[in-house]
Amino acid sequence: RTPLRAPPVRMQLNNMIRTLMGGGGGGGGGGGMAVSAERLEDAAPSWEALAAKLDTASTDDERAFRQDLESGRAARACSLASQRLFDLPDGEAPRLTLFRDTAAWCPYCEKVWLVLEEKRVPYEVKKVNMNCYGDKPAWFWAIQPSGGIPVAKLDGQVIRESNDIIMAVEEAFPDRPLLPQGDPRVRPLLSLERELFSAWFRWLTSSASEGAQRANFEALLRRVDGELAASGGPYFLGAELSLVDCMFAPFLERMAASLPYYKALTLRRNDGWPRIEQWFLAMESRPSYRHIQSDFYTHVHDLPPQIGRCQSVPEAEEFAAGIDGSDGSWSLPLPEDDGSLLQPLQGLGAGADAARREAAERLLHNHEAIGRFAARGLSAPGFPPVAAELSDPNAAPAEEALPVVDALLRHTTHALLDGEGDAGAAALSPDTLSGGIEPRAAAASLGYLRDRISVPRDMSYPAARQLRAHLNGVIEGVGAKAAAAAAAAS
Repeated sequence: RTPLRAPPVRMQLNNMIRTLMGGGGGGGGGGGMAVSAERLEDAAPSWEALAAKLDTASTDDERAFRQDLESGRAARACSLASQRLFDLPDGEAPRLTLFRDTAAWCPYCEKVWLVLEEKRVPYEVKKVNMNCYGDKPAWFWAIQPSGGIPVAKLDGQVIRESNDIIMAVEEAFPDRPLLPQGDPRVRPLLSLERELFSAWFRWLTSSASEGAQRANFEALLRRVDGELAASGGPYFLGAELSLVDCMFAPFLERMAASLPYYKALTLRRNDGWPRIEQWFLAMESRPSYRHIQSDFYTHVHDLPPQIGRCQSVPEAEEFAAGIDGSDGSWSLPLPEDDGSLLQPLQGLGAGADAARREAAERLLHNHEAIGRFAARGLSAPGFPPVAAELSDPNAAPAEEALPVVDALLRHTTHALLDGEGDAGAAALSPDTLSGGIEPRAAAASLGYLRDRISVPRDMSYPAARQLRAHLNGVIEGVGAKAAAAAAAAS
């Protein structure tokens, strides 16, 4: 099993502040901290200057991202898309509407989403909250009395269960079939998927018979690995992706995230099941799954609100620290993926520069709303709370702090665009950062945002990794600037 990268010798300043202030959680990290912009000495580049800098650095495809997204004809899946038209003639409306969760947490929505992308079925997207992080609108309750998702409307007919949606899509859109007719392997493999899911769910949510449950789950993983080997791979039925892969994908993905964090068992890069790793890499090579899958951090925090308390073992603490970034691994400079990262980057086709530009684009495109969101970290928790610890839909931003938070976000974007090396370091140096910002305010607001970056809802895993680290870089730089000022004053 691959060990985690050793944590740094010193605890990063941002992690120290995070610990002192209580870190993440359902409410505002500042607990109603009073922050004034009167002392702000704004030295951050303007949003206009940053937009010009991004445009100069971007590729043609990156510049066309928003236009392609709006047109519905982007080359790859994207959580931000409201429609996917593929080869639908201009002027025609999609026959299918998919109702899925806003945060892209739901595994049952994911498998339907993956099927639609692989079959290139034109569809529109309507997003609704899961019960654990918000309310559903009345119009959704009217079409789905149980409140469950996903739901699809195909040619005017409402379909309310994920498997029923998939089979209806397979029948209504026979081009690019995903279910081979008459293949005797399909039914046993789908039964194995359910067996694996049940074993994972029981083990994850229980501390009873820990050793026996682990042994049972590892035996099932060996069976899954054996089936992939027998098919010749890389997919469950051989060289071509099928419906079987779409059914396995959401929960293998969540197992890969949750088991190191809670049970100290790795699925990725584990020599015990090499074919499973080859399957993940094959899936990540596809423009559908690569941009639909989440990251480990998002999953380990979105699972408990959905399924209940997950039970940890002491041996998992090091893995959990790595996934949460509390070991300093969300600090700059971020390491390259040399085979030691717990969640691999190598199969995702995104270099560090492209990932930083993606994160910068998301900040630039929606900076006003993001600033108001981050400023919640300086206010009191919203009421009533919701089940998802890191969701706080009823919180209000600290209005008086918005100029300070805006400057901090501009510094973050500047550092992302300047990249690695001397320029990136200079963008985060105390001499470059704005003055008059309380370190606690930077930690509370940027830390609130950092802990709530969700993949794929907001951006890809490589981009989220860069943004989290650069937010920490600004937090640390503000702290260093304040410390230097205090030392000079004394």
